Amino acid sequence: MEDDMKYVGFGARKLTNGIHLMTGCFHLAVDGRAFHTHLSAYLVVGESGNMLIDTGHPKDFRRIASYIRSVVGDDLTFIFPTHEEYPHAGNLGLLLDAFPRAIVAGETRNLHLYFPDQYVRERFQQSDAGDVIDLGGRRITVLPAVIRDLKASYWAYDDFDQALFVSDGFAFSHSDSNDCVLLSEELSQKPTVHDARQILDLALYWSRFADNSTVVVELRQMLNEYSTKIICPAHGSVITEPARLVPVMNEALLERP
Repeated sequence: MEDDMKYVGFGARKLTNGIHLMTGCFHLAVDGRAFHTHLSAYLVVGESGNMLIDTGHPKDFRRIASYIRSVVGDDLTFIFPTHEEYPHAGNLGLLLDAFPRAIVAGETRNLHLYFPDQYVRERFQQSDAGDVIDLGGRRITVLPAVIRDLKASYWAYDDFDQALFVSDGFAFSHSDSNDCVLLSEELSQKPTVHDARQILDLALYWSRFADNSTVVVELRQMLNEYSTKIICPAHGSVITEPARLVPVMNEALLERP
């Protein structure tokens, strides 16, 4: 399916006093359509602990590890891969070696199959939807993934900054290489239904055939329960305008290809 894919580069920035973005960006040409897509990880820092949400691309491991150390030293507390797929857990083995005190949280029951030489029960902490991890001054709630490619996927919510980490959800493509580390409000062109549908069709192929009205309802319920100011996707720009872009994503989900 991928006619051409080019790695554009890595960028990092501080989103809030406690949330940091690290992202690599890829330029793809698929079926004659050219666009960019992110592959992001997020470091959330509390008063007594911190958490890396998703692990970034292995191409970026050295830069990700270096950035983490620039913020928390060697004291990475938790690693939270939202699911086992390579773009979200591909750096996990390297991170376990680089940060020997870090604990893996989330869906961990299959990870001994991926990391048999590194699997130590004390370092793999099974978390289920509704579980809360206290980082000191901010709490991370584990949530079921509403938009996902694997069933065993989780989202996460930070109550201090009211940030929702959505893994494969809210993946808007973009076309300008200057936009790769920009927030949604900073983009030269605002994300559109086409930008969302482009990623849905390629990465979440089931969305072409499913009744996505149930997904829209579940998403609305989650956002009603968890007041959200920032949406942090793995494959799109950080959304600082949820009120404007949630309806765009809903329209993309409901659009029939």
